Amino acid sequence: MEQKCIFCAIVENQIPSFKVYEDDKFLAFLDIRPVNKGHTLVIPKKHYRWTYDVDDFGAYCEVAKKVALAVINSLEAKFVQFVTAGLEIPHAHIHVVPRFENDGHGLYPDPSNIKQMNEQEMRETMEKIRNAIPTEQPKIKEKVEETPVKKEREWTEEELEMIRRDIQQT
Repeated sequence: MEQKCIFCAIVENQIPSFKVYEDDKFLAFLDIRPVNKGHTLVIPKKHYRWTYDVDDFGAYCEVAKKVALAVINSLEAKFVQFVTAGLEIPHAHIHVVPRFENDGHGLYPDPSNIKQMNEQEMRETMEKIRNAIPTEQPKIKEKVEETPVKKEREWTEEELEMIRRDIQQT
């Protein structure tokens, strides 16, 4: 008998979720048992058992990063932690867990320390994160402009004259 996957059902819209991000290959939605406000799950739409089985692992990680930055910016988290244990649900998933000052967790998020959130709080959190996700990647030109250009040393007239003489003699 084939086992049903709850995450595949979410991908197929058979089960409702609080989606914060979606593209052709990946989906991110709020965990319904959040260890902190904004706790998000990032999954591939295609069923894989483990995160390291995902064909385009680099793109998968980029989506997790995009979601993490949106969570930090929209909820003012100090940082996020990525957890990929994958033992409860047999579908690859990355937990994006925002961390806050005095959030009741130690070095690692405690999965038994669930934060109770009602549907309205979940919707508001979803909208904040969704609105903080950029709609397009920054253009390369913008990145280049941010990088300071190293100024080359200037040649003195005397050095230039010496080089000209050397060139003429060869």
